[in-house]
Amino acid sequence: MIFRHEKVGEVALLFRVLHLADLHLGYRPDLPAPVQEEVYRERNGVLQAAVDLALDPRQGISLVLIAGDLFDNHRPEAPLVEETIRQLSRLEAAGIRVVTVPGNHDEITYNDAVYRREAGRWPGLLVTEPMPAQVATLNVNGDTCHLVAMAYTGGVTRVDGPLKAFPPAEGEGVHLAVFHGSLDWDGGERSLPLDGEALAAVGYDYIALGHIHRGGRRQLGTGLANYAGMVAGKGFADPGVGCWTIVALGDGPARVEEVPAAVTPWRVLELDVTPFSEPEELEEAIREVLAPGSLIQVRMTGDLAFSLDLPGLAARLAPLCRHLDVVDATRGLAPRLLEAVAAEPTIRGLFVRRLQDQLAAAAPEEGEVIRRALRRGLLALQGGDEVCHR
Repeated sequence: MIFRHEKVGEVALLFRVLHLADLHLGYRPDLPAPVQEEVYRERNGVLQAAVDLALDPRQGISLVLIAGDLFDNHRPEAPLVEETIRQLSRLEAAGIRVVTVPGNHDEITYNDAVYRREAGRWPGLLVTEPMPAQVATLNVNGDTCHLVAMAYTGGVTRVDGPLKAFPPAEGEGVHLAVFHGSLDWDGGERSLPLDGEALAAVGYDYIALGHIHRGGRRQLGTGLANYAGMVAGKGFADPGVGCWTIVALGDGPARVEEVPAAVTPWRVLELDVTPFSEPEELEEAIREVLAPGSLIQVRMTGDLAFSLDLPGLAARLAPLCRHLDVVDATRGLAPRLLEAVAAEPTIRGLFVRRLQDQLAAAAPEEGEVIRRALRRGLLALQGGDEVCHR
């Protein structure tokens, strides 16, 4: 167990914080049934896993910061809301302080927003200030913690370019800030753009950020700004970071620790198909990377030496994992194969010759369309069978 004021290196440790953001509880992934329901339930279980981690005495957590988008929308289903309140109440009952900042998905702006409806019984501190303000001075294990935060509120929050007006860090103790926003990137008012130079100037020890799912950290003056990232992914294009963020705060710089989370990963495999001369070789290569329970996308690149029955390939391989997405991102058929087909005294040969002529005269932006038409046309002409590749 980690005790207050224990020495970690040269830093006198005051307390440890679990920094959460972008859990997006209630999100339904774009997956076929019944996998969608399974992953949906698993994703909604990440909050319980976070609370279990914070309650583990070996972690020594004294404070939990939720930096926005706890929910995927501002009106989550009632059972999910009840379970969320129950889980956060476990922390409060154990003496672990909880701070919740609304995000842009679970925005507090709306009259029927969950944070307005449940404000009276929300565990811990629910931030409602529409502009950056010192919202609390907390006693955390006998240490003073000054907390600056805000909740974007449409029509009330004043955003004209990146926010620059932040309360300065004053007084003894640790100075924390929590924002759901975009650091030095103006993605529009609801992205809550934050000015990095202004944040560096006010002297916060740690700035807990949400909104950027891939995570990332940056030194701002003497303090550290950090995106915890989305723990459990939403899909192959938004796979999440797969870890929890724990921050040690003391008499020196903030120290960030990443703890692996038991979440199902969304894996993307880039596979160059150019070396394969037979469809069976390609299928075997994909089989080798599949595992029961996995969510995986195989993106095929390069040049194919054969025509590919993509639906058939996916159907044969799908039982080997939880969900398989096969994406054809190849440039087209290999030149040697096209030359052989073009030499045929057949309709198929004529089709290839004409499209090759069009491709030779096409502008660069038209080439991809013609190559795609060539592949699909060949597959249609042969009724979905493999092009001869002898």
